[in-house]
Amino acid sequence: MLFKEIKHEFEVEGRKCTFETGKLALKSQSSILARMGDTVITVNVNSKPSTGEFDYFPLSVEYIEKFYASGKISGSRFVKRERFPSDDAVLKARMIDRAIRPRFPHGYRDEVSIIVTVMSFDGDNDPLILAINATSAALMNSFAPFEGPVAGVRVGLEGDKFTNVFKTLDLTSEDEKMNYVVAGDGKVFTMIDAGCYEVEEEKVIEAMEVSLGYMNPWLEAQNKFLGMVEPKDKTYTVYETAPELVDAVKEFLGEAKIRENLEAGDSKKHNATKEELYVKFEGKYSKVAMNEAYDLLQKKTLRKIVLGENIRVDGRKIDEIREVATEVDLLPRVHGSALFTRGVTQTLTIATLGSLRDVRLVDDMEGEREQRYMHFYNDLPFAYGDADRVKLMPSRRAIGHGMLAEKGLWPVIPSESDFPYTILVMSEIQGENGSSSMASACGSTMALMAAGVPIKKMVGGIACGLVTDENGDFKVLTDMQGVEDFYGDMDFKVTGTDTGVTAVQMDTKTKGLSMDIVKQTFAQSKEARLVILSKMKEAIAEPRSDMSQYAPRVVQIKVPTDKIGEIIGPGGKNIRELSERTGAEIEIEEDGTVNIYSSSKESIDQAAKMIGGYNFVPVVGDIYEGKVASIMPYGGFVDIAPGVAGLLHVSEIADEFIKDVRKFINEGDIIKVKIVGIDNQGKIKLSMKALNSEKSEK
Repeated sequence: MLFKEIKHEFEVEGRKCTFETGKLALKSQSSILARMGDTVITVNVNSKPSTGEFDYFPLSVEYIEKFYASGKISGSRFVKRERFPSDDAVLKARMIDRAIRPRFPHGYRDEVSIIVTVMSFDGDNDPLILAINATSAALMNSFAPFEGPVAGVRVGLEGDKFTNVFKTLDLTSEDEKMNYVVAGDGKVFTMIDAGCYEVEEEKVIEAMEVSLGYMNPWLEAQNKFLGMVEPKDKTYTVYETAPELVDAVKEFLGEAKIRENLEAGDSKKHNATKEELYVKFEGKYSKVAMNEAYDLLQKKTLRKIVLGENIRVDGRKIDEIREVATEVDLLPRVHGSALFTRGVTQTLTIATLGSLRDVRLVDDMEGEREQRYMHFYNDLPFAYGDADRVKLMPSRRAIGHGMLAEKGLWPVIPSESDFPYTILVMSEIQGENGSSSMASACGSTMALMAAGVPIKKMVGGIACGLVTDENGDFKVLTDMQGVEDFYGDMDFKVTGTDTGVTAVQMDTKTKGLSMDIVKQTFAQSKEARLVILSKMKEAIAEPRSDMSQYAPRVVQIKVPTDKIGEIIGPGGKNIRELSERTGAEIEIEEDGTVNIYSSSKESIDQAAKMIGGYNFVPVVGDIYEGKVASIMPYGGFVDIAPGVAGLLHVSEIADEFIKDVRKFINEGDIIKVKIVGIDNQGKIKLSMKALNSEKSEK
């Protein structure tokens, strides 16, 4: 028999699901074909002993969305092969990674590769939720020592009622108040990723408590599936730092220097100390072993200070925020700019406004959509004090941080009807010492306000860390800095307004966070966020009523829908001509709304007047600037409004006798004319001579 198929069929809230192995990827160490409805994914897990020494766990997670899964061909005109993952796919890979990484043994160093591929997508059942659960099942059926199972669920909020959601929620609509993706084992949480429309902390906590119950069907399904497959050898090697090396490093450096380095939080100081160790113990231990010993002592010292002395390594109280400085308008020619500094973590954020033509077209497995608000995050080596070469492509971390800030601010971004602009926010990180993504959210809020974007409320962000010990004691650290992130146990980021949460992202190095830790974190983050918001208000308290002189202005006018084609013209001829003549950018929507963009008021007024001509009612005595459309022996026809022409008779061009009209006017000339008559048939009579007479009288 070629295949040894094992299939487990189950239901989650009426949705038919399967975990299947033994049919695909027969050489893979662990392969699962997972279904929910007509959404189908594959998960392949493979591991191998490390070829070199690592001082970290080399886990790799890839999430691959195939266009064929939804019956699409890639939108690129020249390259039909799918190449780089979308930002959305990168974010989903990061979520899977954060969900499972905490459940591997400390000191495990084998290389583990996880590849999730979306093979079929029915547009209803979200592949991400299926992927988190199938990845956990595949790991349990692999050689890797995964301490599962872990379940992933999505929680929605409709009115005041929580729902177990299996589709991707659209947070571009306020109808969806919460999109909460969590992972855990039914008791503790390993990952949180959420977007909310100003949901109160109490409600967010309630959602998390509800989510624990939603995990049970998935956990049960994974356990039953594992009982159906042949158990695999989970023998593995754990890297352990030699106790004698730890003691030797401690004795060589001394407790005072170890503490001094920790409190300094300076990577250069850490690196210099490690170089001393390399010289001292050369030939006895590897550099990786010495690094591990040094880091272990740093971790122990951190716990001794925080848990034993109830202070931070930089002398702050447990719930104390670093010094904050805020400023706007650093860059004179941009549309809006703001500098947010917290300690040495610093972001310079620039807001740029464009027309609705500047929207980002997102083309992925789920279809095409337009994105009019974007947030990007850039961290170059100088922000870390490094001299590394600049990478042209953004890292997964940079994509994740940018999207987190984007998610945090989206609920306060004005609607297209209220503010018909494309909005691009770029956070240029100037200094990195923990929580730069939250600094980015703060800086972006101020930059948008400085640019005159009428955001609904100010959004602030804060990151909290965690220090725990083997006895279960813990301290939540408000405004985590870099050293507390590296040697601590949690990175818990929360953005929100003064009334509620807008985004949450959490990852942990523990086996999972209890509800007690979660509740404490939300309480401290709320208190800190209100302080941060007050500091931001010192720089700018509300959105400016006017935009930068360099930003495009927009005027909206309405035209009858039956005039749209006429305005656009054959092949876009008319609208291109309008833009060229006025210097304005013109967009027409299906409902007859016309958006006119320009940094010049005169340009906008001229374009509006010309487009208004499609509702043109001629009045004798009105003066127009028109374009000569054609020349006849008896005069010329002048376009005074779109689709409206009048006759400039040869006798109305000048006071003198005119033998050749072309000596005075030619096709394409822009001239000023006055309406001097309208006959019974609506034909318009124009005059240049009348304007000349008025000038001479003056």
